[in-house]
Amino acid sequence: MPHTIVYIEDETAIIELIGDVLSHPKVKLVGVPNPAEGIKAVKKEKPDLILLDVMMPGTSGWDIYHALRADEAFKRTPIIMLTGQLHRYRVMKEFSHSPVDAYITKPFNASDVRTEIEKMLSLPLWSRPSEAQASAETPKP
Repeated sequence: MPHTIVYIEDETAIIELIGDVLSHPKVKLVGVPNPAEGIKAVKKEKPDLILLDVMMPGTSGWDIYHALRADEAFKRTPIIMLTGQLHRYRVMKEFSHSPVDAYITKPFNASDVRTEIEKMLSLPLWSRPSEAQASAETPKP
C-alpha cells in the first residue's frame, strides 16, 4: 500500500516539480493548488505526510497548519512547511510558537526534500541503506 503525501502549494510550477521530485511507486502524491481544496484533500486522503506552503493568497499555510492540528485525526500527521528564503525569519519565529515537524526553504534541493520525507516516514524510499546498515541486516553464516 503506497504512502500518501498531500502537498498544498499555490504555485503550479512548484506542484509539478514536487510531483517529479517525489515520484515513486510506493508513494501516492496529491497536489492541491489552494488552501480550501487542500484541507478537503487532507480529510479525504488521510495522508501519511503533508507538505504545506507557508505563503499563499487568502488562507496562509499557518492557518491550515493550526486547523489540522486542532483536528484530532491529524494531530500527529507529520507536516513539513515549505517557505521562500525571504520568509525564513517568519518561519523560525512561528516555529517557536507552533512546533512543526520540519520546514524546507524554496528554492529547495530535491535530495533534501526526499531525505526529510524519508526521515518523517522512517522509510528509505529514494536512498539506499548504507553499507553499514546493509551489513548489519545481512545474517552471518
